Amino acid sequence: MLTILLQETPPVPFDFEATARAHGWAALRPFEWDTASLTLTRVHRLDSGQVVRLRLSEGRVNGSAPFVEIRVETVEPLTAAEEVEIRRAVRRMLRLDEDLSEFYELCAQNGGWSLRVKPGGGRLLRCPTLFEDIVYTLCTTNITWAGTKRLVERLTERLGEPFPGQAEWRAFPTPAAIAAAGPDFLRQEIRLGYRSGYMADLAAAVAEGRLDLAGLEDPSLPTPELLRRLRQLKGVGPYAAATLLMILGRYEHLAIDTELVGHVSKKYFSGQPTSEAEMRAIYAPWGKWQYLAYWFDPPVTDR
Repeated sequence: MLTILLQETPPVPFDFEATARAHGWAALRPFEWDTASLTLTRVHRLDSGQVVRLRLSEGRVNGSAPFVEIRVETVEPLTAAEEVEIRRAVRRMLRLDEDLSEFYELCAQNGGWSLRVKPGGGRLLRCPTLFEDIVYTLCTTNITWAGTKRLVERLTERLGEPFPGQAEWRAFPTPAAIAAAGPDFLRQEIRLGYRSGYMADLAAAVAEGRLDLAGLEDPSLPTPELLRRLRQLKGVGPYAAATLLMILGRYEHLAIDTELVGHVSKKYFSGQPTSEAEMRAIYAPWGKWQYLAYWFDPPVTDR
């Protein structure tokens, strides 16, 4: 096995641990977070078909500015194109090109909120591709978090490609692999339930080139139009669409789920039933950053 070292320069400020741990994606296969070494690991399939393992951590040399260290474990040397692909995937996962300076300024101005945002934090881990983010999101709807983890683990174990010689190291399945499995397999073997048809249709559309997810990542696309296109995806309702807007760096919509309802009701309305309009009004002063304001708003028990 070869180990190839790469480095990526993060924005300033940047907190690697906070970025990796602030979002639950780190607990979903093929991600794995190691608390002892502060390392985020991911088995990853490259476009060439080669499966590698990425080990991401914070690096620092002789007091210099920190960088993101990428240890690539592979059985074959990387081509120049594969190295570029890995760098691009890491930058997307850690949102290294996202400018949060305006959010930081609002945090300083709204000191009464006491958001749990460390210096250099505020970034929420995402997947290397929007397809995988959508699949993860579909697996979070109408289910407990423990159930979500089981669904993603079964998807990865049953349909993901293994690292050579390490059958337990499996990459996230490709759209083609999920499409080929079909809705019956997804329902019976992965136990995706009502999501089976939605996920099979999504995977087939991406694999066959009928759905261009890259177009949804165009920063010039107005948020209302992006929201409309997301809602056109089968299985993507208001909660999932708001979650995917967050994934895409659009934070002006809240994902209304039981966690948000419980949090707002307990913290701001003494546990009383709360309307959606009242919940949205709480975070409206944060404007285009309201999703992050909610995400880092500490529960009342943390005070």
